[in-house]
Amino acid sequence: MTINLRAIPMGSQWNVAITGGKAHIGAVALGIPRSSLADPGQASASVSVLTVTGHIDDEVARPAAHFLAKALKQIVVVSCGIHYDKITAEDILVVKKLVQEILEDFYANVHE
Repeated sequence: MTINLRAIPMGSQWNVAITGGKAHIGAVALGIPRSSLADPGQASASVSVLTVTGHIDDEVARPAAHFLAKALKQIVVVSCGIHYDKITAEDILVVKKLVQEILEDFYANVHE
């Protein structure tokens, strides 16, 4: 399985597309950085999501937008469309792990 991340800077903010297999738009998440509600000294983010009916791409878009908005302390938009025929529950866990890895790589490259 291959997962791709494409990011377009929009000023200091980011528009990120995460795709794999048959690319499409399955969900879009808007991440907005904010202080943690539990500890105002810690960073967090609020995320709003739109999901295309019948898709589960929000399971990738939501945590991706949360991670990036919190880490970068910038507004981010994440669109996600990953489709592999006959994907299993185990495959979905692999996809989520691959997504987290590419998000961390992206953050490391942007944050240098």
